[in-house]
Amino acid sequence: MIRHLPLALALALCTSAAAAGREPLTLAAAVDLALARHPSLAGAAARVDEARATLAEAESARGPIARLLLTAQHYGEPMPVTPIHGFGPALFPEFEETLLQAGLSVSYTLWDSGARRARMRQAEEQIAGGESRRQAARQAVIVRVVAAWAAVRARAEAAGAAEQRATALAAELERTAVALAAGRVAPVESLRAEAALAAAQAEASRATIALDAAERDLARLLGEPVEAARGAALDLASASAPPAVTAARSELQERALAASPWVEEARRQIAAALAARALARSAYFPELRTTGALQELGAVHSSFGTEWNVALQLSVPLWDGGQTDQRVARADARLASARADLAGAEIDAREAVDRALAARAETAARLTALERAELRLVEVARIQRLLLDTGAGTQVDYLAAEAELATTRAAVAETRAGALVAAAELARATGDLETTWIASWENLP
Repeated sequence: MIRHLPLALALALCTSAAAAGREPLTLAAAVDLALARHPSLAGAAARVDEARATLAEAESARGPIARLLLTAQHYGEPMPVTPIHGFGPALFPEFEETLLQAGLSVSYTLWDSGARRARMRQAEEQIAGGESRRQAARQAVIVRVVAAWAAVRARAEAAGAAEQRATALAAELERTAVALAAGRVAPVESLRAEAALAAAQAEASRATIALDAAERDLARLLGEPVEAARGAALDLASASAPPAVTAARSELQERALAASPWVEEARRQIAAALAARALARSAYFPELRTTGALQELGAVHSSFGTEWNVALQLSVPLWDGGQTDQRVARADARLASARADLAGAEIDAREAVDRALAARAETAARLTALERAELRLVEVARIQRLLLDTGAGTQVDYLAAEAELATTRAAVAETRAGALVAAAELARATGDLETTWIASWENLP
């Protein structure tokens, strides 16, 4: 019997891929593919670009701002073509019903009580928050790929175990048929062997279907056809057991608080809310602006005249019906909400470390026990086979041993997958989850 069935199966699959002329896809390479193609990362990058455009808009708000205005107006009665600048026979302008006007205006804000700077600060914090959200999306994709990869490996190992059990039971059915023909066993043993083989074949079919579903899940994440995510195309032996955790829980939690993109995003939202409040409060204070205009005035049947003006405008708010008060109140509420979000994000960061550590401890203990059980059950099945062949054992005991061995092997595969996902979740919580983190241990013995 093969003691290390999963490793042997993975090596066989890799050999098959090499024989087909393809380079087996490692876990790190799969992660790189997903990061390059997953739409959530493109969406996160687009939101950062949007925030950058908002910052550029805020930077250009002061000016100078130039506008060109072209106007054609028709009146019911003749109107002066140009403004009247005095009274006298030679000072009266021409009169026309249709007037034409071209104007160039330029404005520049000299002082806005900090409104422009508040807009820029708010946009800068939104950019930083968007970068944090993009990092969170990146880590989420990596975890999903690791989980999908681990699922493919676990399902492949389970399918291999089910197929091996079916092969052993087919051999038992043949032995029983020979013994039955010789009159050495009762017909019930043949029926029992047939039933056990049918159940094993059904389990093998279920495991094959589950493996196909896992491969399709991985293929969707990679943006590749399903053939690229089949077990034969993957280097399933590349992802060994992740490294052990040596840091203390408190240290891991502090690292999580410092590295969590959600905590950082919440901090940025607080800063953005402070800037939004400053922007709202700037409406209480005056604004100083300079403007200038150049106009060309004329009509259909007359020549154009040129007018120009410059102005210095001081706008002092006196009363707006309480609109500014409500904007400030809304900004205060947003600030309170952002501070609550930060407290919640810090709690979530600590909980993520606790959950990942608990999952790692659980899977480690379970895997140790299951691997020990698997080793013992391999020997039990071998002994029951020998006893059955020599007539000292019973078929019931042998079939039970084979069934228990297959079940344990499937549990070992699932537990290994859980250990890999738990390690990735802990790395995400502490900010270590990157392709370099995977590459640093995936080929360790």
